[in-house]
Amino acid sequence: METLKIATKLGKLLTYMGANGFEIEEVTEPDKISQLVAQLDKPYLTPMSSPDHNDFTENNVICLVAKKNGKPAMMGCARLEDIGEEPVGRYWSRVFARAYATKANEQIIGETHPKIEISLQRKLVYFGDLFVAQKTRGNRLPLRAFVAIGHLAAALKWDPDWIYCFIRERDILLGASAMYGFNRDFGPAFKWLGDPPHPRDHSEQLVAVDRLDIQMMTERTALAVEQSTSPYTINSEKFKIA
Repeated sequence: METLKIATKLGKLLTYMGANGFEIEEVTEPDKISQLVAQLDKPYLTPMSSPDHNDFTENNVICLVAKKNGKPAMMGCARLEDIGEEPVGRYWSRVFARAYATKANEQIIGETHPKIEISLQRKLVYFGDLFVAQKTRGNRLPLRAFVAIGHLAAALKWDPDWIYCFIRERDILLGASAMYGFNRDFGPAFKWLGDPPHPRDHSEQLVAVDRLDIQMMTERTALAVEQSTSPYTINSEKFKIA
């Protein structure tokens, strides 16, 4: 994506967020991520985004927080996974074993679906642990704008081939993947070899957006905030993005 186009979209989205009382900040010290989770009353931080399970640096992670009235209202973490030519399934088998295994050499997940192995290659960004504070829920557009800012920040910093996450099927059917800017639903990426560790779920599906479509999806969000005259709402059901 061209830097000027990214900056233009970011400007529109940040202006909208500011007009609605949100201040966007990047958490640059990894040890403060856990503190942010506690301030949001988030019930968990997955190992995928936890500084306790990753060697985060300023070069491989972006953790964004939206504050309202000085208090955290939304958060989301993106991490760079530059796997080169390694098959994504082999990479995931190590990542999930390190995150969730309870004994040595334990395999957590089965084979990755072939269509995903073919598609998801090279420079990936995992975007997870999206959470909205209870008092902030109800207005859908600021959340959509916040996630789009995350996509643009990742694109500006890393120029990835894909940004992806895992979302439960129930939330996908409620429109979560579209709201979060993911336009490719690959279905289940793999099977858990046992009961999924909390908070994972058998119904999770891999959703993603590639380099070319990041621009299109964020442009749609920027246009939506420009055209908005009053917020539209959704019920208080919480979407989970693992």
